[in-house]
Amino acid sequence: MEAVFSGKVTKPLSPLQDSSVYGPIHSRRLGNSLGINPLPLTYKLCDFDCVYCQYGWTPAKGNGEKIKRAGELLDEIETAFRHHQKAGTVLHCITLAGNGEPTIHPDFLALVRGLVRLRDEIYPGVKIGVLSDSSQAHRPEIREALGLLDERYMKLDTGDEALHAEINKPRGNFNFQRMLDSLKTLDDIVIQSLFMAGSHENTRPGQIEKWIQAVAYVRPREVQVYTVDRGPADPGLEKVSPEKLHEIAAACQAQTGIPSVVFD
Repeated sequence: MEAVFSGKVTKPLSPLQDSSVYGPIHSRRLGNSLGINPLPLTYKLCDFDCVYCQYGWTPAKGNGEKIKRAGELLDEIETAFRHHQKAGTVLHCITLAGNGEPTIHPDFLALVRGLVRLRDEIYPGVKIGVLSDSSQAHRPEIREALGLLDERYMKLDTGDEALHAEINKPRGNFNFQRMLDSLKTLDDIVIQSLFMAGSHENTRPGQIEKWIQAVAYVRPREVQVYTVDRGPADPGLEKVSPEKLHEIAAACQAQTGIPSVVFD
């Protein structure tokens, strides 16, 4: 069973988010989403260097721009919330994401606590979510922060440690099994998995089987399957066809019983 390709990605790399609060943008997964970027505005800050990242490769070091601490970020978030409330902006979700991995922010727990308070005051009923690479899910303060959120979208692109190292290129003190164990013990998470072809592949039969085994181990509430959409860091990547994505999702759901949906 070979991967079915639908061609090269023609979109350019996405520019970095240029503010701490951006959007709202219409997400194919989250609806009308107001983004929260707790990371620098002028460079990508991440503990992964994924080959498909829409912001390009992760720099070895920053350019001197300091990370805003929780208090300053929360002041900016409150100003933005009140602006959108006055304008009558409809929001479906407030999403922690931005220019890299949000959970590596040094004040992530304090930021989440403040964000929940502001949401309850200004935008009650709107869900708060996070898009995370899952690398920090073992840390107690990060687990506490994740537990305060309404939605936890956690990355898992492969069930194979060597392939994860090739595709996601983790930095620092990363342990693949520790990540899986941490995901397994988080409540009510959604796994997001990106499949690709070309210069890097994770759609071969053995690779898919290991990924399904990892999903079965973690037992998320749902699995979301998609492919490269925006310009990737590695220009040799190719999209996986919708037919192949649906085949992968169907196999995952059949073998695990976990709802698996495709965003194509």
